[in-house]
Order: sequence, then C-alpha cells, then structure tokens
Amino acid sequence: MHCITSGIHMLDNMQKSVKEWNISFAGCGFLMAYYCGVYCCLFERAQFLLKGAKKICGASSGALMGAILCQMSPAKCCENLLEMSREARKGALGAANPSFNLLKIVRNFLNRDLPDDAHLLASGRLFVSLTRVSDGTNVLLSEFDSKEDLIQALICSCFYPLYCGVIPPSYHGIRYVDGALSDNMPFSSLRNTITISPFSGESDISPYGNPFYFHDIYYNNVSIHINFINAHRVVIAFFPPEPEVLAEMCQNGYKDAFLFLKQNELLKPSSPLSELTLIDEWENIPTSKKCISENNLSVTGNSKNILPDSIKKVFYTASLRENEERVNLVSCLMWFILPVEVTNIMLLRLFECTPEMWSFLLWMWQMTLRIIGQTLKKAFSISYLCMQKYPSLHPLHSTSNPTH
Repeated sequence: MHCITSGIHMLDNMQKSVKEWNISFAGCGFLMAYYCGVYCCLFERAQFLLKGAKKICGASSGALMGAILCQMSPAKCCENLLEMSREARKGALGAANPSFNLLKIVRNFLNRDLPDDAHLLASGRLFVSLTRVSDGTNVLLSEFDSKEDLIQALICSCFYPLYCGVIPPSYHGIRYVDGALSDNMPFSSLRNTITISPFSGESDISPYGNPFYFHDIYYNNVSIHINFINAHRVVIAFFPPEPEVLAEMCQNGYKDAFLFLKQNELLKPSSPLSELTLIDEWENIPTSKKCISENNLSVTGNSKNILPDSIKKVFYTASLRENEERVNLVSCLMWFILPVEVTNIMLLRLFECTPEMWSFLLWMWQMTLRIIGQTLKKAFSISYLCMQKYPSLHPLHSTSNPTH
C-alpha cells in the first residue's frame, strides 16, 4: 500500500495542510466491485474526503464511480453492479453474447437511480474522461446541461470499441469512445490527487502485489505491475465472475481503503470503527471457493470480514439468485438455441441502430473526404516545394540545346 504524497496528516489538520485534493478512479470494467468496497469504506469512515474533494475524476467505469459518489448508497452501487454482471453471464457466450447490451443497462440504471439534479451536483466537480474518435485526443468534460447530458457523457466514456458495439456514441454532435484509451486516470500527476485502481501498482489505493523483476507499465497514466494476478484482473474487467468473487474484490477494496486511511492518520479517533485491526497479508487472487452466509460473508485466508451488513445482504441475495438460475434446465439448452438467439439479436440491433446508421455513414464519408483532402493538400505542398528547390525536375523544363 502506498501513502499519498500530498502531505495529508491528521484529520484535525486536514484543512491546514491541504487546501484542495482530488480523487481519480481508473477505468476497470467489472472490477468496479473493488471501487464499491473503497466507496463503502470512505463513506463510513472518512466522508470528509468524498464531500471535500475539489475534483472527482475518472474514465469509463471510473467515471461512473465518480458520478455516483454521494448520490447513490454503496449498497445500491453493489446491487446495480451485480445485476449487470448477472446479465453479462446469462448467455452462452457470457458478455460476448449479442444479447448483452452493457450501455443500455448502464443508461437504465443511471436514469432510474441518479437524482434529477445530478448534473447540477456534478458540474464543475466531476471530470469525465473521453477519447475523441476523429483524432484520438483526450477530452475532459466537467459541465453538464441536464441529467440526460451527464448520462450521455458517461455512456461515451464507457464505450469500448467492438466490446460495446461498432458505432461510437456522440456527445453534442462529436463522437467519442472510452476515455481509458487516452487518459485512464485524469489529474494523476498532481501531488494532491488520491489515485485509486483495482490493479496492483503505484496508485494510492490499490491491491498489494509484487511485480515480476520489479517491472510495471503505465497504461495511460495508470501504474500496473506486471504479474499473473493483474493479467487475471484484465479478463475479469470484461467478463465478470460469480458474486462470490465480486464479494471478495469488494472486501479487498474496503480493506485497502482502510489501510490507506490508517497509514495517513485520517481515521477519526472518536469513531468506534477506528479500533478495527487488519492483517497485512491478505490473499488477492480471486477464486470462486468462497462461502456466503446471510450473517457472515467469509473469504479464504484468516481475514476478518469488515463489510457492513447491508453490503453482505446484497451479495447474499445475488448468490442465492445465481444458484437458482444455475439449476434451470433452460440453461442446458443454451448452446442449441444460440444460433437462433444470435440471429434474432443481430436483427434487433440492426433495427435499433437504423436511425443512427445514416448519421454514422455520413460522418464516415465526411471523415474520408477530410483525410483525402489533407493528403492531397500535403502532396501538392511537397510537390510545390520540390519544384521550387529542383526546377530541373519540372516536366515542362528542358535543359537540352536546340539543334541547328
């Protein structure tokens, strides 16, 4: 675990030592379960960090997490995430099944659970990372005209090409894709930014994990150790596991956030929860060999469960529902009905995107003409410079002497 370098000290000296601080979440797909645990810990033990943050930044699922901080309860966040992961595992191909429409599910959740004034609460404080399709440039959005305007910005930031579809969504007439492709952790270079990532690395709140030969990589400003655990986490980001594994990830997020608060002396001395002790060595490899009970969520190792009852109840309910669906005989026929399902879903997708298709084709035509125009302009410019510098190469120029 890494301590923040901004000089944050005791809670009583917080306002004196640091006037402003930011929170930045890395994009991580279904590893967002880790963020649910971090959010739960900060919500219970250090709400001043959430309420007093000058900027809350993120890309993709990190932007979603930033948008719902203090606007949705931690239990509701877990409930929505588990519902999305359940939908992703429904088909025979999992999240790759054509029937799974991630962005549609995300939009429905945001429309239902975000308050009507969410755009007012987010404007000037939430920074959503987007990648502009036309030139690959990163764009940070922080002003939103309406709740729908905010949701559309989040949808653009979550659109991972091919995984979420073929036609990129647009925001104010400009097409964008996943912000993680250009800047996966906005403002991470600032010393007063608390960086949070579900990949083991050099972020302030992140899982513990040694890199092989002490090597790590930076994926668009996110430090990621090179090891097998992180490789496994990349797979989970796109293909969610069972609720038991997500429950462990959530608890690890809670534990890592607690250790961050403890190491930086940001826990309230008067809080009865501050007496909680944690061991340093916790198993970080996700595994499905867990057991969830209604009163106690247990994970492998000797770690003490620290998730609140409301969170444990959400995972317990999701686990029961998952077990009931596993014994459904219809699931045994999934591979037989898969061709029919794929054909049906593809036709429905084509019908749904027909109005959008014409604007997309027009945009592609305009982009093609722009590229051709820029290429021809550059070619003519080079040709003109060559004629100025080497006039003998001009086809109308003749150096031969006339014969008499």
